[in-house]
Amino acid sequence: MKKINKYKTSRSVYKESSILVNSLKTILVGLSTAFIGNFLLQLFQNHYSFSLAVNFIFLWHTELFLLGVFLLFLLYLWIAAVIGSRWLSVLVMTVIIIAVGVATQQKMALRGEPLYPSDFLLINDLPFLIQMVDSKLTLAVIIFLIGVVSLSIYILIKKKKDSSKRLDKSVKKKLSWLTRGSTFIITSSILFYSMGFSQPGNVLRYAYDRYAHWIPYSQQMNYYNNGFIGGFLYNIGVDAMEKPADYSKNQIIDIVQKYEKKASEINETRPAVINDVNIIYVMNESFSDPLALDGITVSEDPIPTIRSLKERAVSGNILSQGYGGGTANIEFEALTGLSMEPMSASLTTPYTQLVSRMSELSSVVSYLKQQGYATTAIHPYNTTMYKRNEVYQNLGFTTFLNETNMTFLDRKDQNPYISDESAYQEILKKMQTTEESDFIHLVTMQNHMVYSGKYPNTDFSAQGTGNAEEAANYLQDLAYSDEALDDFLTTIEQLPEKTVVVFWGDHLPSFFSESNVQTNGSLKMHQTPLLIYSNFTENNDTVGTISPIYFMNHILEIANAQVTPFYALLMELEEALPAFEKGLYIERDTKTVSEKRGELSKETQELLKVYDAIQYDVTVGENYSKALNFFED
Repeated sequence: MKKINKYKTSRSVYKESSILVNSLKTILVGLSTAFIGNFLLQLFQNHYSFSLAVNFIFLWHTELFLLGVFLLFLLYLWIAAVIGSRWLSVLVMTVIIIAVGVATQQKMALRGEPLYPSDFLLINDLPFLIQMVDSKLTLAVIIFLIGVVSLSIYILIKKKKDSSKRLDKSVKKKLSWLTRGSTFIITSSILFYSMGFSQPGNVLRYAYDRYAHWIPYSQQMNYYNNGFIGGFLYNIGVDAMEKPADYSKNQIIDIVQKYEKKASEINETRPAVINDVNIIYVMNESFSDPLALDGITVSEDPIPTIRSLKERAVSGNILSQGYGGGTANIEFEALTGLSMEPMSASLTTPYTQLVSRMSELSSVVSYLKQQGYATTAIHPYNTTMYKRNEVYQNLGFTTFLNETNMTFLDRKDQNPYISDESAYQEILKKMQTTEESDFIHLVTMQNHMVYSGKYPNTDFSAQGTGNAEEAANYLQDLAYSDEALDDFLTTIEQLPEKTVVVFWGDHLPSFFSESNVQTNGSLKMHQTPLLIYSNFTENNDTVGTISPIYFMNHILEIANAQVTPFYALLMELEEALPAFEKGLYIERDTKTVSEKRGELSKETQELLKVYDAIQYDVTVGENYSKALNFFED
């Protein structure tokens, strides 16, 4: 009997020691996976620079790296608790890290900015996003995934065979489920808590703050200084805008009254109303002027028509919020008169993070709709990108024409996207079918990346761009855009209806080399051509470089039309600060470009505070200004 009890005791001790050993193995494997995973994230983020990744870990920011390892370790334990397999969890973690790493590296290469939490809202557009990734990299990822799936199947089969050979399965299963359940609850709680990183009193944020150097105005530097994990956490769950210190109903009332008076003074010399003028916005995908960049030589000018139009139209440049991407953000600015600059660094895509969740937002569209306009958006692609279906409705568009309901769908050569020529035909058709004045907003697709292979036969060539093949195809895109705009404006010129066309490029393409960016500087890499063409007035003013929020200022001036208090504010702001984005401020009558608000004159800073108050009010605040008719005549 004693021998039996001794035998049972030894078996119990063995089971406990076996569970302890397995737990220790899981912890060691998890820590190793987390360490290697965080190293890989740094490697991808820094364009595969081994030295930068190593320096970050061992010389510059060891504490921040270890905090990232801790969070990845918790994620590993959470996955292991769900799956119940140590090595299968390693594979799942590896897939996640490789996927996030590749996405980060590609976004950094194409757009010069890191991967944000909000980018995961675009998961429905994955097939479109994959088209932008280098084909060799895509093939490598596919092969990797096939290998992972095969190895996962092998591990599962082996685990099943091994488990069938084990004794005392019932006891071990109970202990295993108890361990897994406890681990799942604990790790879920901590990971969920970490999602509140930006909330006051968050312990994880406090731990990061001891070593981090946050740079809100430059998320690229923010990620670089604080690591991928730190930068990613910094952009989770922050309000669209920080509440201005003096924000209150009384403050908004004072602002409204001030600019009601200014609007009345302006309108004394502006007898016209805007509703007898067609307004056409053309935001041309990736349209830029290659001759404006230093260090680049092209075989011939691809946009001679647009260059000549500057002599008989209002012209200049826009300051684009993005480089190589960010179309929807520039569109947001142009349609709302609201700037990305005061927005929180974590609000990287207001269409998906803000506007799609609102029932309405005062905008150019809603204002013109109140004036009796037929409001139409045209985007010759699908409706999923940036949630445009919901966003356009919330902004006030009545009609949304896209590739599913457009009449004109022709493409150029082997270009997979609908041509500018077809898009312009769609505008003209729409104008013929409406009795009211039209506001039509077109976002083109013809010039969208990837450029290689679009035009097998092109006479264009370029040196010094970093990618000769893509540059040649891109130049051909520009030439087709130039010709199409020429034909379109020729038709507009002959229309009996008064019409204003605002044409601009949303951002530069992303194929330029790092040396191109360094040679030209941030300002040039964020400037694209602007034309404001009218068929009823002669005006060849040069506006310099302006932000898209100011377009309506110039339309109302051309039409000699009355302004709202909001546009009176924008007119005053443009007079002081014609162009501004985070890290780039062009103040009136200055030859230098400022990088921070604090470098601007006190008068301009005070004016920006007024603008901030209104923008906060309509996006995050109580919308007092709308109730006070700030956006109406």
